[in-house]
Amino acid sequence: MSEAVADALTRVVTFANGKGGAGKTSTAVNVAGLAAAGGWRTLLIDLDPQGNAGHDLGYYWDGRGDSGQLLCNALGTGSALTPVVADIRPGLDVISGGEALDDLESIITGRAQRSRPFRSMLAEALAPIAPDYDLIVLDTPPTRPNLLQLALCATRWIVVPTRADRASIEGLRVLAHQIETARDVNPAVELLGAVLFDVSTSAKVVRRNASADIESALNGAAPLLESIIRHGESSAVNARERGVLVHELAEKAESAEPFWKALREGRKPDRIPGSASALAEDYLMLCQEVLERIQTAEQAAEVLA
Repeated sequence: MSEAVADALTRVVTFANGKGGAGKTSTAVNVAGLAAAGGWRTLLIDLDPQGNAGHDLGYYWDGRGDSGQLLCNALGTGSALTPVVADIRPGLDVISGGEALDDLESIITGRAQRSRPFRSMLAEALAPIAPDYDLIVLDTPPTRPNLLQLALCATRWIVVPTRADRASIEGLRVLAHQIETARDVNPAVELLGAVLFDVSTSAKVVRRNASADIESALNGAAPLLESIIRHGESSAVNARERGVLVHELAEKAESAEPFWKALREGRKPDRIPGSASALAEDYLMLCQEVLERIQTAEQAAEVLA
């Protein structure tokens, strides 16, 4: 990767784990949405063929996504990389993922078989538009190593969401190997931290043990972030079904009509889980911590320079 490309990608953050169900999409989209709400011009890129970011942000339900077709075409042909959904929220653009990314993986496999480099494809396509944004967030698939390599070779920072169970943490060993492979192309890539996802706030012993396991799995390279994302399945499912982010669901809860009013009028109450507010605060704390760590690292780099 050229120095010019690397310099353009200093505000790219990838959410990754080697195992599915670890909270990558949930953390990526909620951090991206909150950063945009906080005034950071943000781009979210969904590299997952499942395309679940579209459910969380609502563009899947109304057909505004393209199932990853633009991303596939741009990387496969060298055409311009542009947002598919502009301003899905104020200040937040999206390049959507989906089933077309299966074709992209086929393109990558073909290049690899012909000994043609592929790992810098996303970095080179992203660099021209990166200056338009204060933050670029990449959501990644767990079981597509070639697509994950595209992300790791185009990112400056990695945030690792993980559940506290041993099976999830073992997925970090897979990720650690992928990161070492990516450093051949992108030596600047660095682990910003790991975040515990879907954890009971009262499970202090579990969290302490998980912290030790995470440090071991990642060779001590990624500190455990202070923020955690608590267990809040009802709120998470409710938000995804509505196509809203968790903090938006919490705002709806605050303004929701009394349940008795709907019953009196013969309507079904629009029930919003009471846990939405607490879960929204968790995501807010995570977003703040991620942005603060990036800014602190940038300030330290300026001093050294």
